[in-house]
Amino acid sequence: MRAEPGRRDSLIAELEKKLTDSNPTRVISWVHPHDYYIERSYKADTRMAALLSVAIVLLVTMTTLGIVGLASFTVNARVKQIGTRRAVGARKIDILRYFMVENWILTTAGLAVGCILAYACSYWLSTAYSLPKLKLSYLMIAVPAMWILGQLAVLVPARRAASVPPAVATRTV
Repeated sequence: MRAEPGRRDSLIAELEKKLTDSNPTRVISWVHPHDYYIERSYKADTRMAALLSVAIVLLVTMTTLGIVGLASFTVNARVKQIGTRRAVGARKIDILRYFMVENWILTTAGLAVGCILAYACSYWLSTAYSLPKLKLSYLMIAVPAMWILGQLAVLVPARRAASVPPAVATRTV
């Protein structure tokens, strides 16, 4: 039943009364507007979207922490190499650039493999279950975001590596 804007609630009350009057034996437990049923039917989808969003945030956070841990390990393992490079004239920016470029190469390789696998899985799901294919715009957004995230994650360990004094680094084993 359609109603004029602003009259829906009063019309629902009238409708319940008319239905009860037309057949007193009829049990009318509730009358709701169409919006109520739309919201009720999409409630599970809304919860699933929220759950998947939380999972995505957790996965990105874990990836970032993994990059920081790997970069810290690499810095600690190469203290002597960093000190030697600093002793022969490398500036702090050179050491910083070295780790940033190395991380960029690793991130690019990971993104290439990840994009290929994501598109292959999307293709398989679309053919096997008639689901829509992955939009390339999602990959075009994810790739720069992951590059930026990877560079930000390696920045702190790389700055720590660049600040290692040559004398200290060459004394340690």
